[in-house]
Amino acid sequence: MLEPVYEKLLEALRMRGGALPAIKCPELHALLGELFTLEEAELACQMPMNPVPAADLAAEMGHDLGEVEPLLEGMANKGLVVSRERGGVNHYSLLQMVPGIFEYQFMKGEVNDRAKRLARLFEDYFTVMTQAAQKGRAVINFPFARVIAVEVEIPAGVEIQPYDRVSPYIENSEYIAVSTCYCRHHGELLGRPCDKPKEVCMSFGPGAKFNAERGFARLISKEEARQILDLSEREGLVHCSSNTGKYVDFICNCCICHCAILQSIKNAAMPSMGATSGFIMVADQESCTGCGDCVERCQMEALTLEGDVVMRDASRCIGCGLCVSACPTGALRMEPRPDWPLPPWDHQSLNAALMASLKMDSPSS
Repeated sequence: MLEPVYEKLLEALRMRGGALPAIKCPELHALLGELFTLEEAELACQMPMNPVPAADLAAEMGHDLGEVEPLLEGMANKGLVVSRERGGVNHYSLLQMVPGIFEYQFMKGEVNDRAKRLARLFEDYFTVMTQAAQKGRAVINFPFARVIAVEVEIPAGVEIQPYDRVSPYIENSEYIAVSTCYCRHHGELLGRPCDKPKEVCMSFGPGAKFNAERGFARLISKEEARQILDLSEREGLVHCSSNTGKYVDFICNCCICHCAILQSIKNAAMPSMGATSGFIMVADQESCTGCGDCVERCQMEALTLEGDVVMRDASRCIGCGLCVSACPTGALRMEPRPDWPLPPWDHQSLNAALMASLKMDSPSS
């Protein structure tokens, strides 16, 4: 029988939203029991929505600071909460399930019994969520993530908003960190390895500092960040980031075989209605030689060959630009996507949009 505290924890996680809602099911109960001890679960249930100092939380709970602070620190080291320093005092926040807790469990690239156990438990829960979404019982109709186009493929003279480019996020970040790709590592733990590079997922700003301090990632220079992006583009990986305009917390370099974001986009009836960039590919059919390099590189299956020319399905193009960088004749180019919606300004606005779009029923109904 599930401890009542885990029922409360499920509700606390549900209130925090995210790209994958917390729904009551045996698979999530088993996962929470592995992630949180009873003491950690009890503490997590008491945490407010906004970051809180350990002293304030201890006072609210009627507990000693010497009891609460070590628990919070332990949970931060486990990737269950994050901490940010404000005025010399650490403030703690309970993470969302996805993105958040899931990613932190696999960012270190650990291979041990617990990592394998967590990989299986998350996989079981993802299966339940996929089935619920297919039946229309747990659906978010607003993109959590967005695609950032390969910047060098955006033609000169085209106005580029800051949130359409990777370089401003690199240049303006005091801290940048790189970690193991959690999606590919999760798949590897389940016996589904990938031949793409693994140390290519980047975090920015205070999150990067936290990740490095807690051993989830390592700090890198701006130059190394650019090198990682270059490597990712050569390997045909798609730049995915949070759907916010003010700043981004992460840029993941994703493959279709393991990235849940790309898989959800590809499986949609119209991928271009999901996580896209502000651009779309356009082909000059007179210059196209029909070599097929772009078709092979497209992860959305948006391109096909008809005779000696490439044809694009606009409803499937997400504007990543990888096809353009593969074209040997320059027949492909990126153009601004008409009526592309602006990303929400910050995470508060994004989470409000996600929660407003959520339709959720019990998967057992």
